[in-house]
Amino acid sequence: MIQCMLCGCNFDESKVGPCDFRCGFGDCHGANVLCPNCGHDVPVPKELRKDNFDKESFLAKLKKTFS
Repeated sequence: MIQCMLCGCNFDESKVGPCDFRCGFGDCHGANVLCPNCGHDVPVPKELRKDNFDKESFLAKLKKTFS
């Protein structure tokens, strides 16, 4: 269970599909799910992500390069 940061709705991330890649910070590769109540992108904790969610976004790769 995860909780939406905007509306406070608690929901099961496994029953909600990944976001449709309209994320505000670029392509998340499915690391976010849409809240069923308000539609806000909610990040899925790393320990709950499935194998296909482990891809890094371009911004994450760029950040790794400079750190």
